[in-house]
Amino acid sequence: MKRPLFHRILLLLLAGLCGPAWLPLGAQAQAQTQAVPEYVMKASYLYNFMIFAEWPASSEGQGPQDGLLLCVLGQDHFGQALNDLEGKSVNGRRLSVNRLNGLTHVRKCQLLFVTEQEAPNMQAILKHLADAPVLTVADTPVAAGAAIMLSLDGKRLVFDVNMQRTKKVGITLSSKVLQLARSTH
Repeated sequence: MKRPLFHRILLLLLAGLCGPAWLPLGAQAQAQTQAVPEYVMKASYLYNFMIFAEWPASSEGQGPQDGLLLCVLGQDHFGQALNDLEGKSVNGRRLSVNRLNGLTHVRKCQLLFVTEQEAPNMQAILKHLADAPVLTVADTPVAAGAAIMLSLDGKRLVFDVNMQRTKKVGITLSSKVLQLARSTH
């Protein structure tokens, strides 16, 4: 079955393959001639997850002047890829990136990426978050319970969605994202 044009374009956007305008010019040229580095692609996914997610009204600010916070908990391997997202627009709201070394401020995040270093602590992290409207994302199976799990399938980056977690915290992911997920459970 052939996918509609819109879905193919969305798939390319989520994969970070259709001219990532947020990359520096030199990196754009480099990305066109070689494979996109893993963490650049993961940063693109995180950005797009934020675009296609809706948080409960009580968790967000009331207008475009209120920003969104993408957080990384643990040792950061994203480097410049996340720095390049700082200040970008997400549905008319300014995106900020925060790197965290502990749980103190995780409830203020809209999206929390849990690194491999912190993944063994996932149950404690989820307990600390309780039902706070934070979209948890991880990239290692040790982080069971995350709302979105990124993984490599050969050279492709794929993701699975934990619908139970997203419903518990009141976050709605666009059907477009759910259609692109490898699995939803």
